[in-house]
Amino acid sequence: MFSFDKGVIEVACPSCRFPNAVTVREARFGLTIPCRGCKANICLVPMDGGLAKAKRAIENLITGLPKKINFKI
Repeated sequence: MFSFDKGVIEVACPSCRFPNAVTVREARFGLTIPCRGCKANICLVPMDGGLAKAKRAIENLITGLPKKINFKI
């Protein structure tokens, strides 16, 4: 099964701009992660529930797909 939460996005550290990989789940729940560059704490602040809305929309689309798709060549 597809898990939107396991997707990875890149977030630049506000202090040193080092790119940090975080999961969608971490961002969605607003967790705090350490920067891999300068070790500063990065507070992931979800904006207006956008990630949660996107997750629901994608899961609804996937659930609505037929269980088995036949491709004919």
